[in-house]
Amino acid sequence: MLALTISVQAQTNGQHERNAFSFKSTKVKNAEGEISHVKVGAYVGNQLIQEFSYELLEPISEELAELHGTVSEEDLNFDGYLDADIYLGYLGGYANNTYHEALLWDQGSHRFIEAEGYNGIGEPTCDAEKKYIQAVLSAGPLHRVTTYYRWKGHKLVKYFENTWAMEDDDYVDFSGLLNYPCHRFDAMLDGRIPVNIVFQKTEEGTVAGYIYYPKAKNPAPIMVAGSVQQYEGTDFYHLNEYQADGTISGVINLQYKNENWDETMKGTWTNPKTEKELTMGEMTYSREMPKWFTKSLLTPEDPGNIGKEYSFQQWDQRYESMMGGHITFRAAGKNKVHFDCANVRHNIATGKSADGRPAELKGNGFEYRNVNECGYGFKATFYPRFVVLKSITDRETLDCFGMGAAFDGIYIKVKQ
Repeated sequence: MLALTISVQAQTNGQHERNAFSFKSTKVKNAEGEISHVKVGAYVGNQLIQEFSYELLEPISEELAELHGTVSEEDLNFDGYLDADIYLGYLGGYANNTYHEALLWDQGSHRFIEAEGYNGIGEPTCDAEKKYIQAVLSAGPLHRVTTYYRWKGHKLVKYFENTWAMEDDDYVDFSGLLNYPCHRFDAMLDGRIPVNIVFQKTEEGTVAGYIYYPKAKNPAPIMVAGSVQQYEGTDFYHLNEYQADGTISGVINLQYKNENWDETMKGTWTNPKTEKELTMGEMTYSREMPKWFTKSLLTPEDPGNIGKEYSFQQWDQRYESMMGGHITFRAAGKNKVHFDCANVRHNIATGKSADGRPAELKGNGFEYRNVNECGYGFKATFYPRFVVLKSITDRETLDCFGMGAAFDGIYIKVKQ
C-alpha cells in the first residue's frame, strides 16, 4: 500500500507557534463503503490551518482501518520541535513492514512540510542522541536488515544498511559512519578475483574507504582514497589503493549512474607498476556495510592530532622509479603550523611557509596563499589518516613551479 498526498493550506491571519497546534484524522469511504482516504488536519483551537489527504491505493474495510491515520507527535528531525508521524497501515509480511508519512514543523515558515523519503522505510525508530532514524525489516526467515537514515533538509536519506543473522549475538556498532552516506561495489576482477569496495564521500568530492579481497591469503581491508566528479548524471570515481607507508598499490576507476532505478556501472583496477588493467565484471551496488568497516575515514581531524609527516608515492613507468609527494608540519603556536612540501608526481613543485607567517588552522584545515612569494595558494584538509591538498588560486599561479606543477594530492599520514 502506498499513499498519494494532497496538501491544503488554509487562509489565516498571522503565524502560530508549534505548541498551538493539534491534529485530527478523518477516514473517508468510497462508494463501496471501504476506507479509501485518510485526512489529517492541523488545527489551532477549532481553526483548520493545514490539511493533508492521503489516498490509499488499496481501499480497506473500516474494521481493518481502525489505526489508520494515527498521529504520533515526536521530534523526528531532531531540531527541537515536535513533528508528526502518521500511521497508514500494515503492508504484510514482517511485523515492522508498516507504512508511515511524516509532517515536519518548519519554524521559518511556521507551518508543516511533508517529508521526503520517510514513507516506505518500515517502522521508524528515532535515536535523538545520535540524530538518526533506523528501521528493521525482514531479510528472509533467518536474517534481518537494519537500515540507517539521516535528514538532509526535509529529505530522509539512506546512509547504509546492515544485514544480520537472528542467531548472531555479536552487536556491531556502526554509529561511527553516520557522518556521510556509504556506498559499496562488489565485483569480480578479471572474472576470477572477488573484491569489495566500500567508501564514503564528502560534499566537496573527497572519497575514502576500503577495498577488500576476500580470497586473499590473509584478507584485510586496504585503504582507498580519491575523488568523485559527476557528469551528465554519472558519478566518476578515481581512487587509489594505499599501503600504510603511502605507496599506491592499485588505481581504481568506477562509473555509476542510477536513472529512474535503472543502474549502470563499470570499473577497472590497474597495477601502477605493470600498468596491467583488470576489468570489473558482475558488478553490484548497495549500501550494505561489512563488519570490518565501522569507523569513518572522513571524520575531521582534531588540530591537536595533526601528524608530522604525510606522503604518497607511485611507480612511474617513464622514470622507472617511485614518484610522489611529501609534506611535513611543525607546530608554530596554538592552531598554527609551518609546512614544507614537495610534489614530484608529474613535475616538481616545492614550497614552504614563510618565516613568521605560519598556516592558521580553522577547524580541520587551512588555506595558505602566496607560497614562495609567487602567488600560488592551496588548501589543506586533514582527516585521521591523510591530508588532502588542493590548489585554490588561478591556473596562472601554477607557473610558480613551472610546467603546471602543484601540491594537489592525497598524502597519507606516515609519522604522528
